[in-house]
Amino acid sequence: MKHVDIVNGSTKVYGLIGHPIKHTLSPIIHNTLASMVKKNMIYVPFDVPSQGLKEALIGAYQLNIQGLNVTVPYKEEVIPFLSKLEGYANQIGAVNTLKRSEEGYIGYNTDAEGLLQSLIQNEISINGQNIMIIGAGGAARATAMVTASQNPRQILIVNRTKERAEELAKAVSFHYNVPVQSGSLDSFDQDFLVDLCIQTTSVGLHPREDQSPITDEAFFSGVQAAVDLIYNPSETLFLKMAKNAGCKTVNGFGMLFYQAIRAFEIWNEITVPQMYIDQLFGVLKNELNL
Repeated sequence: MKHVDIVNGSTKVYGLIGHPIKHTLSPIIHNTLASMVKKNMIYVPFDVPSQGLKEALIGAYQLNIQGLNVTVPYKEEVIPFLSKLEGYANQIGAVNTLKRSEEGYIGYNTDAEGLLQSLIQNEISINGQNIMIIGAGGAARATAMVTASQNPRQILIVNRTKERAEELAKAVSFHYNVPVQSGSLDSFDQDFLVDLCIQTTSVGLHPREDQSPITDEAFFSGVQAAVDLIYNPSETLFLKMAKNAGCKTVNGFGMLFYQAIRAFEIWNEITVPQMYIDQLFGVLKNELNL
């Protein structure tokens, strides 16, 4: 893939902050997009050690870095150092994209929009559907808020720790007038008819491919579609069981990809042409064997 050809005095710098970030795909995505749409910019990863977040942001601003992505473990920690939050970031309480302004960095959360776009591209509907969300962490929060915004019939949030599921359900109800239930992953309401199940935990992530938050294959018999936000492996045990039951299945690569596209659009105040999105999506999937 072609990357930035020439770096000069007019080149705008963007980057990623997190720890660790060795295996990030973000530089490939953003530098390739820059070449495609002919933007004089370069994107680099910055491994920021613990306790260094505030200093890193001050330095980035003074160095005129125009935008940053934020990954674990700083998506929530970064918020006190921002000038304001926009869009889903207010509801989720976590950000993954920063844009420079005269007042400081503005925080956005494009994870939610990335998931929604992935569902749209895979022709999975939320409107009028019964949604089950597994997990109650940051990814679950983004998932819950964006699905609630799309007029589902109802949402069920289940988690290993019931109290965290209850907290997330209350947060969703504060922002959206959608019926929301919560429960323990071990003992949720079996009468809840699930149309779409979204798995947001790290269970099943490499190298724990033999694990799944759902162990009963019969669970998937009534489910129409199953989504796992993990993309390594490309097909988790959760998705294998869902596929065997006849469910439509989607992994987390689309969410990762489309959240990056949305961040690029926010930074550059453009809409990336669909032909470039399709081209880059195909090339990346081939390189990663997804």
